[in-house]
Amino acid sequence: MCYVTGMRLAAILVAISLVGACHHDPQPMHPAPGDLPPLPPASGTPIGYLIDAAHDLQLRDDQLKQLQDIDRSLAARDAEIDTQLRQIEHPEEEQDPTPKEIKNGAKRPRHAYAPGAAVVTTADSQKLHSIRDANDREAVKKALAILDPAQQDKAKSILADHDVEVPGVGKKNDRPTTDDGKPVPGLEP
Repeated sequence: MCYVTGMRLAAILVAISLVGACHHDPQPMHPAPGDLPPLPPASGTPIGYLIDAAHDLQLRDDQLKQLQDIDRSLAARDAEIDTQLRQIEHPEEEQDPTPKEIKNGAKRPRHAYAPGAAVVTTADSQKLHSIRDANDREAVKKALAILDPAQQDKAKSILADHDVEVPGVGKKNDRPTTDDGKPVPGLEP
């Protein structure tokens, strides 16, 4: 009788552990497509947006290869400029606490090296930013010249949606919008 009771007890414990082990993870939440900001292009250049949208633009193989060549060239030029900018621009320095403040518990500030942090700009860095913007505009013009007219319209829309300056369109943030973020009809630049 003791053996049977032990077996029943073991069976009950196994059943309870199996029931406790069966659980369902909550379904992952997926944000709506409009809730997320657009991802940067794979290459880090405006032309990368067009390459990433090759299927939507229905690019031919020769067009895709030409865009990739423009993209590689622009990425190399941008990398040189970015290197110079990193040497010139640095985060704004915060006032270090005095020895008396440190003694009273003040901590030394941490430096903000994150993208978007306030940086000290100089005339040289402004020139480099202008050169980079000019390189981007030139590359966009070359890229649009490769595309067919129907592809150009779609490409301009893709670039403008990613806030890239497009000849004849401007940046998305430059266009007047309604409260829901849609362009105001008749007031587009």
